[in-house]
Amino acid sequence: MIFFLNELYIKISKFLSYILRHHPEKFDFQLDSKGYAKLESVLKILNEKFTNIEINKELVQDLIKKSDKKRFEINKNSIRAFYGHSINIKINMAEIKNPPEKLYHGTTTWSYKKIKNEGLKSKGRQYVHLSQDLKTARSVAQRRTNNPIILEINVNRALKDGVKFYKSGDMYLADIIPSKYLNKVEL
Repeated sequence: MIFFLNELYIKISKFLSYILRHHPEKFDFQLDSKGYAKLESVLKILNEKFTNIEINKELVQDLIKKSDKKRFEINKNSIRAFYGHSINIKINMAEIKNPPEKLYHGTTTWSYKKIKNEGLKSKGRQYVHLSQDLKTARSVAQRRTNNPIILEINVNRALKDGVKFYKSGDMYLADIIPSKYLNKVEL
């Protein structure tokens, strides 16, 4: 039974990402300015997709709690994906005033060549994604390369110059990180 639930939770999580982060327009609900959708509407869609189990608020809360990556949040009767949106609505995040002194970003050799000149840009995403530790940054980069490059962000300098940071789940975000705040970490 546990294996079945783990597999089902993975499928539900991927589908939630699909509808909340990438294609809400294909379903009968709206995201508000902070990326929230009515939980009732999302549960209806999930139950139409996954007919072998009843999906309710408690099951989704359990899925969120047991996930190693905090991708979703339920707030009263609404749900949202924390980060990674590719939709045309800019999800407004609350600025954090005291982020960690150092944050990290993992990338490929090819991308690093551009980043050295242009800085970190959000590209097709809404925000630049940053990690609080080297291990996570490396893990993220290893999805695209076997030889990741890890960049350390000098957060204090960036803050003093007006760069804004946000937090979503366990991920830190920024609109852009100019190259002058980036240092390549020697692994």
